[in-house]
Amino acid sequence: MPTCEVCGRKTSKLFRVIIEGAELSVCMECSRLGTPVKPKLRRRGVVKTGYVRPTPVPRPLRPSKPKKAVRSIEETVEAYTLVENYGFIVKEARERMGMTLKDLGAKVGEKASVISKVEQGKLKPDNALAKKLEHVLRIRLLIPSSEVEDKGLKTSVKPSGGLTIGDVLRMRLTKPRE
Repeated sequence: MPTCEVCGRKTSKLFRVIIEGAELSVCMECSRLGTPVKPKLRRRGVVKTGYVRPTPVPRPLRPSKPKKAVRSIEETVEAYTLVENYGFIVKEARERMGMTLKDLGAKVGEKASVISKVEQGKLKPDNALAKKLEHVLRIRLLIPSSEVEDKGLKTSVKPSGGLTIGDVLRMRLTKPRE
């Protein structure tokens, strides 16, 4: 004899009901606690088989595009040098355009404190920030390193890295001793 899944009584007839989202087999008295489940209609004579996966349709092969030659990073990224008086240039351009620090920061996507530190010369802007400032303020902050060397304004520090031991030795050898 089957038992009720709610109260545990043995009964001759069970009912399928949904109680709090669970489908249970319960006795006549416990069936009032939930909503009855409608019996599913079964088709006779039709045998269900397992799921048959459709056969994939082969796609025609596309000719591959010729791959572009990969350039080295050094060739694609040109080294830039920041101008010496960048803080003064940024401040003058901002004041000329009638912007506050907050306005310029909003246009560039930086905090006003960052813009203030750049203007004071306490913070060197990276290339991305410098390019944004150049665009918004219509000024030049970054000069390609090739232009700096062409004009004879050679810098003692390479733009790609810091001061190397070789640089120190060259400075010592070229500097006359006192």
